[in-house]
Amino acid sequence: MTELSPVAFLRTPFAEKFGIPRQSGIVPAAEGRVEFLPAFSSPDFMRGIEAFSHLWLITGFNKNPAWNGSATVRPPRLGGNERVGVFASRSPLRPNGLGLSLVTLLAVESGALRVGGIDCVDGTPVYDVKPYLPYCEAHPDARADWAQGAPAARSAEQILIAPEWAAILPPETLVLVRQLLALDLQPAYQAEETGRTYGMTVAGWNLRWRMAAEGAVELVSAVPVGR
Repeated sequence: MTELSPVAFLRTPFAEKFGIPRQSGIVPAAEGRVEFLPAFSSPDFMRGIEAFSHLWLITGFNKNPAWNGSATVRPPRLGGNERVGVFASRSPLRPNGLGLSLVTLLAVESGALRVGGIDCVDGTPVYDVKPYLPYCEAHPDARADWAQGAPAARSAEQILIAPEWAAILPPETLVLVRQLLALDLQPAYQAEETGRTYGMTVAGWNLRWRMAAEGAVELVSAVPVGR
């Protein structure tokens, strides 16, 4: 059996697992760079890749504990309580810890690719990059009973960011934060309890937010990392 080894590593805004979108593509502002190792950084490896708008990244869940042998997992889309087989899920808790991300190709750079819609922690190993082929990979009649559509997102009016925080966050970071807070980032088994506070580190900022009334979320602090 061939032993897998990375061809690249990802640079992303996400310093930790908490707060990362649960699927690729649902937060377009989450940009990252696929930085190839020297052995794979020659332009020849990427020749012609600009012909494709989207790419598959085969990654490794390097921040996860070793698989515990469980055959079932609890998907967030089922509320975090109902179990399904690990092979019937996208759970990162898998026998080989491999991930699959469909990202938008934004730019081809020297020894790197800039991509959008990333859903990986910073430093994630990339084992392969493959072009997305719409003619055979987009099936309009495909069925996914309990995960057919995108997860529900909050409206712009339900994302409360006071002017004091909006003024200090860089514009691109503010867009990213708004798109992230539109999602349910908390564990699926935790109810949307008003007043409950959460924190995450994104794009060099330590952020804290709390659940507000009627399903809204409110950013309560934004502090640069290291301060």
